[in-house]
Amino acid sequence: MSYRKFIFWPALYYLAIAGVLVVFFELWRLLLLWRQSDLASAVPGAVLTKAFWVGLRFDLVIACYLAAPLYIAGIIPFLEITRRVIVRRLHFGILITLVAVIFLAHLIDLEFYPFFNSRLNGMALTWRDTPGMMLSMVWGMFPVIRYLLLYTIALAAFVWVARQLQRRLLEGRQTSPIWVNLVYLPIVLVILVIGARGRIEQKSPIRTGMAYFSEYDFANQLALNPAFTFWRDAIYDARDKDNLEQMMAAIDCPDGPGVVRQLLGIPDSADGERICRHVRFTPPNDDPPNVILIIMESFGNAKLDVLDNRFPFRLSPGFDSLVEEGVLFTNFYSAGRHTYTGVFSSLLGCPHQFTELVMKMVPGQTRFKSLASVLRDHDYRTCFFLTHDPHFDNMQGFVMANGMMKTYSALDYDPKLRISTWGVPDHVMFDRAVAELRDNQQEPFFAMLLTTSFHGPWIVPDMPFERMPPGVEKEDELNAFKYSDWALRRFVRMLQSDTAFANTLIFITADNGSPYRPMLDLDLTEFAIPLLIIDTDRRLPAGKRIDRLGGQLDIPATVMGLVRLDYDDYSFGRNLLDSVTRVTDFAHFSAWFTVGYIEDDYYLIHRLRGGPKTLYRVDDCRVNLADSLPELVREYEKKALAIFKTGYYNVKRPLPLESASRNPKL
Repeated sequence: MSYRKFIFWPALYYLAIAGVLVVFFELWRLLLLWRQSDLASAVPGAVLTKAFWVGLRFDLVIACYLAAPLYIAGIIPFLEITRRVIVRRLHFGILITLVAVIFLAHLIDLEFYPFFNSRLNGMALTWRDTPGMMLSMVWGMFPVIRYLLLYTIALAAFVWVARQLQRRLLEGRQTSPIWVNLVYLPIVLVILVIGARGRIEQKSPIRTGMAYFSEYDFANQLALNPAFTFWRDAIYDARDKDNLEQMMAAIDCPDGPGVVRQLLGIPDSADGERICRHVRFTPPNDDPPNVILIIMESFGNAKLDVLDNRFPFRLSPGFDSLVEEGVLFTNFYSAGRHTYTGVFSSLLGCPHQFTELVMKMVPGQTRFKSLASVLRDHDYRTCFFLTHDPHFDNMQGFVMANGMMKTYSALDYDPKLRISTWGVPDHVMFDRAVAELRDNQQEPFFAMLLTTSFHGPWIVPDMPFERMPPGVEKEDELNAFKYSDWALRRFVRMLQSDTAFANTLIFITADNGSPYRPMLDLDLTEFAIPLLIIDTDRRLPAGKRIDRLGGQLDIPATVMGLVRLDYDDYSFGRNLLDSVTRVTDFAHFSAWFTVGYIEDDYYLIHRLRGGPKTLYRVDDCRVNLADSLPELVREYEKKALAIFKTGYYNVKRPLPLESASRNPKL
């Protein structure tokens, strides 16, 4: 018996279908490029060409997700698509139905993108409870008949090609024995799974952020596949989104925006739920400084000698020495307990939400006035340095869509320098930052650097820092912290000793705290972090400590207060160096469905899913004062929920296009 008779025709057929789908997706992308030719004109041709190449991966994901289950169903014994005509017809009907839905997403995207400045996503379902009104609006606004004709032609073309493939590869073929199917099955599945995952790196499958390969937003958006963005946003995350929507709707918070404006000293305005201040400086700064924002991994107060070290060892000699040269805020808190929350809130000045959705969803990548985009509007060069996979937590996609022009990550270093799953050590990233920033002195720059060496599995390089005594508890973890502290001091000293970095402001903070024997579900050690500001030109007082209460929400306003350039402030923070404007000092943070709020040395924890009302003194979290101070509990709950709910709707409803940067490269 010749084994050539048992060529695995179903595998060839569905692999071919996946390939044809990719071609059609590229044609849809070409159509969008033509439709948005005015935006494309500002983008170099080579960048647009690369958008098609990058987009192939997103196209392949959708094609493989479609082909894989049909292929598996097509080789079930006695129901193979080569055996029965009725089975082939059923498979073909399912295939065309799925493709029709996918093509509809591409069709809708042709108008969705110019309207929302974003590829098709879950926002399209916002008005699903009023379909009649929406269909009426669509009919009146767009050339529906012409679009339906285009859709029909595209779908008919695919049907014809798929039918030809079925005739050539399936009809009249001998059915393969079961053992042949079993031999081919793992091989074909590996191919389809890799295609559906979009990458072979183990840390993360493909995310929307992988499309952000350039500083031209249109090219980045062009690389995306609207079926991918819609599926990821509206279907994959639908359960979390619905739960969050229900929770937000249940929060009793009348006039939340008004409460927030009162906290921030903003006059009542007609902005509705939008928080906005028009900040103007007289005179504006004619020599704006460079700005470097360093976000240290888990660099919490509980391990810092100058703040609240809970360990019997000196762990932060590097940071301690830097404190003597700048301004240290000693009563400062992160917005959440994860890295993505620290990056999100430090850049936007907005409260962290319950889930990771904002940063990973497509709407979280468009039309926010981040610190990076504000400075970029003032002709700053903006860049982001990190040590690891740039697509973990969709980091690159988020920052590049919100003002960053360039990202430097593990992909930009020699692979030999990577020592763990978190990529290269901190000092390697710091050295790269010095080299890149020194070579670009044509305009001021804003650089954000995110360290990760102080993160499990606690692997550090062989560098000359003082290590822990052998055998101590948590030796590897504490050595990683000491290395990170050493690398930080080394980096700042390099900046101070190099004339290329004159007129540079250095902000040092952390993504989150360093939990130490937590007592509460929102323990303060998880959120207490430093904020240290150093001026390489020594215009700030050296060794000054400020006890003013603040947090990551205040970073954008504080940076801009020192930069002194006019801007519109959409953040929920205050300039912590402004002692004139009357505002309420507070710290706000959250984790999952629990919100923390600090004011006047009292600490409130509000549990949205139910639980006891708790109020503590910040310096004594052992005694619950809620029963003895019920009015204070109600007042702080109102403020905490006002910030949280208003922040949620401000994030959910990004800025209108006229308020966003019109820089063609953004």
